[in-house]
Amino acid sequence: MSDEPWYERLREQWRPERVRVLIIDEAAPELAADSKHEFFYSPTVVSWDPLFRAVVEVYFDGEFPPAGADKRPYLERLRDEGVFVIETIPFPVGAYSRGERPHLTARFARAAIERATALEPEGVVIAFNSGFRALGPGLEKAGLRLLHDAPVPFPRGRYRDQFIEALREIVDGQPRRAA
Repeated sequence: MSDEPWYERLREQWRPERVRVLIIDEAAPELAADSKHEFFYSPTVVSWDPLFRAVVEVYFDGEFPPAGADKRPYLERLRDEGVFVIETIPFPVGAYSRGERPHLTARFARAAIERATALEPEGVVIAFNSGFRALGPGLEKAGLRLLHDAPVPFPRGRYRDQFIEALREIVDGQPRRAA
C-alpha cells in the first residue's frame, strides 16, 4: 500500500502528459476520500466546489456543473488541455486562522516550487492571494513562467468573478494546443 495520501493518488490519475497551465491552490483537502468534500479531482461535483467550478466555467465557455455531476468528462478535457492543479500546503488548513495561513504558505513554498518545477509547466497560476508573494518570486527564479502579474484570489464568495476574469484572460492569452 502506498504512503501517499488518497488525494495524491486521485490527482495522479488526471495528470496531463504535458502540463500547460499549472494551478497552485492553497492546501490539501479537508476530509477523507469517501467524504463529500470539495477536492478538484474528486469523482463528483459537491454542492460547494469553487475551484473546480470556476476552472470549468472558463474552459467550458460558462458551463456550471451541478452538484452530483460526474467530473470525469470535465477532468478528461482539462487533462487534454494540459491543466493540472496542486496545493502548496500538504495538509488541510481548516483549523488554522486566516492570519496563520500565510505563514504556512511561506513554510511550504520551497517544496511547492520544487513540485511545480518537476512538472515543467508552460505557465503557472497561483490561485490564492497570499501565495502570490510567497511563491511568485521563487517560481520565476526557478525558471517558471508566472501567467499573471498580480494576485489571483481563490474563487470563493465575492472573489469568484475576479478569479474567473483573471483565469479567462490568462487562458485567452495562451497559445492554443495542437490538435
